[in-house]
Amino acid sequence: MKMVITGTSGFIGSRLLQAARLEYGDSVTAFSSRPSEGGHIVYRDQPDFGLGPAELGLVQGAEVLVHAGAFIPKSGSEANNTEKCNGNITFIQKLLDLPWHNLKKIVFISSVDVYASVDGPISEAAPTVPTTLYGLSKLYGERMVTLYAAERGLASQILRIGHVYGPGEEKYAKVLPKAIKNIINGNDVELWGEGKDLRSFIYIDDVVAAILKSVELQVEPGVINVVGGHSISIRELLEKLIAIGGRSTGIARREYSGSVRDLVFDNSKVRSYLLPVETDFTDGLIAEFRHIENIERSK
Repeated sequence: MKMVITGTSGFIGSRLLQAARLEYGDSVTAFSSRPSEGGHIVYRDQPDFGLGPAELGLVQGAEVLVHAGAFIPKSGSEANNTEKCNGNITFIQKLLDLPWHNLKKIVFISSVDVYASVDGPISEAAPTVPTTLYGLSKLYGERMVTLYAAERGLASQILRIGHVYGPGEEKYAKVLPKAIKNIINGNDVELWGEGKDLRSFIYIDDVVAAILKSVELQVEPGVINVVGGHSISIRELLEKLIAIGGRSTGIARREYSGSVRDLVFDNSKVRSYLLPVETDFTDGLIAEFRHIENIERSK
């Protein structure tokens, strides 16, 4: 199967490229924002991608496009960056304008940030009222891809990715990598508020497996949330990480006056179509902890 994957220098995209090449070999071509080994079309600082005849040939022959490339906020403060979020939309337009002469399917990697704040587990039927420009850019991108595919008689699949953890997450200023780094370096971990709010996480390898399975789907089940089924409170999560670290680490309580929201998901649809079994949560945490520990020791 001839496939093009965008965003292959990112957290998800880099792992996806490795797995796709194991599955499909050299028929997988990657759009990357940074140069790397073999089969990549580098588009950084090239408004029209700068494709030559050879690269255009790869695009023209592709049967599947997996669009994982996007600006993803590395911290909450970046989620409303106008220029970067608008760039997600203009990138999709430029991508779809390429000569996809043999295309049969588009898989669009979206985000659970498209959902409104709701009580209870979030399913695919939950209202889509994003609270950030990033979430809005992903929802707009979903519509662009869906309309493009429908107008051309192509199959399309929207995957809304949940809170991903695992090796590679250390690039982001999120609760897991921040806490792990503090534990490794002998510092207290921070707990904002009481830490009773719940979170759901999905392991990076499970996300990759679900994306590749979606490529092979012969039905169009509609939007699928690629999310974990295990929920845990922030306090319990920190305690679990401290236990994994095996160090005498304290929890530093910080006052928090903002709203508390559980972020848990109904994962019945992804289990039915793409991922019947997910990675054990503790096993995944240990893998991420050891990965970051190796990085910190090498500094």
